[in-house]
Amino acid sequence: MNEGEAPLPGLFVRRLPDRRTVSAGVWLLRGAAHDPVELAGATHLVEHLTLRRCGKRERRELARLVDRLGGGVDAWTGAEGMGITVQTTADALDEVLELLTDAVLEPTFEPEDVDLERRVTLAELDLTHSDPEDRVEEAILRAAWGEHPLARPIIGDAASIERLTPGDLRQHHDRLIRPGGLLAVVVGDVEPAGVASRLGRLPLGAPLRRPRLPRLGFTPGSVAEPWPAGDQAYARLAFPAPGISSEEVPAFLVLNRILGGGASSRLFQRLREEEGLTYDVFSGLVLRRPGGLVEIGWTCGGEVFAQVHTIVLEELYRVGRDLGPEELAVALEAMTRGLVMDAEDPAARCAMEASELLDRDRPFELGAVVEELEAVDVETLRELAARTFRPENMAQAVCGPEAVLERVA
Repeated sequence: MNEGEAPLPGLFVRRLPDRRTVSAGVWLLRGAAHDPVELAGATHLVEHLTLRRCGKRERRELARLVDRLGGGVDAWTGAEGMGITVQTTADALDEVLELLTDAVLEPTFEPEDVDLERRVTLAELDLTHSDPEDRVEEAILRAAWGEHPLARPIIGDAASIERLTPGDLRQHHDRLIRPGGLLAVVVGDVEPAGVASRLGRLPLGAPLRRPRLPRLGFTPGSVAEPWPAGDQAYARLAFPAPGISSEEVPAFLVLNRILGGGASSRLFQRLREEEGLTYDVFSGLVLRRPGGLVEIGWTCGGEVFAQVHTIVLEELYRVGRDLGPEELAVALEAMTRGLVMDAEDPAARCAMEASELLDRDRPFELGAVVEELEAVDVETLRELAARTFRPENMAQAVCGPEAVLERVA
């Protein structure tokens, strides 16, 4: 049997016996949406610096360590958190926990390092602006959530990145690393007491305290992003969904799978397999603590954009009337098997444990999650779809040629 233990309030260890691999990570409870406006992008830039130099390791020494561990070392920034995760073999656990501790507590803020990562971040920003997929993803958040911090780009903007100083970043880092603001998760054939001892320098002894964000409202807005480089249109629709801790989330997950989450999903079958109008069509969920979105996305030629748009709306409004038990059965089987496979893999399990602890204040338990999914029935899904996919609830964003944008305005 898998055993989970919390030796400290901010530490959770899941023992998976007889695994030769281990996964460990530290999640910080403040993300880009918590950055003050004048420091937009600060958390993302701090994240870049965590694995440049840390502790007493110089840049090349740290790079060699990352390679020796197998390359499964990653740092990332999200809207509501920042984290560093490592996947490697169990014999390297001591090195992994030391690396995580140093990266979290002792990133470099030397001026030359800050300047270099600033240039890297500005290059990343340029890539985002030159990618229509990235641009439309940012645009749909603005269309649905307006000026809310959750709609701001995680990376910040060029002006804010340029004005961030080493002193600003050092002070910002100090605000990130606080008791109650970190969660460490380790998964593998490991001993909880030993893990707690090796992570003893981290401030993990206090109950988790999540920072608040402003109330989140949905606005059925529309954003058009010109993209003259080709004739393709990149489109997103968004409808309101609850926050990630809501009891309705399991039903939204199942509905999303039926709508556009697999090969047999309605949108894929209709637009890709029957009509042949687009290669890429999907649905997804953007779930945050204050609220969420159901997102529908596709890419198509400008000449068929209006046709695709009409068909997508037809499918969205129809699912509330004729969603059937066979669709539900297929979705539940697919989701359950996916959960079973992820639960067996230390890297996936580590992320699942952290997500459940942060979002629902409980460890991941496969049986409990499957039970919640299997409690979803056809009538619940029909009612949910009819309530969610209403014309007055829709926000949209399109990145494409002017001829397409004229139809969206």
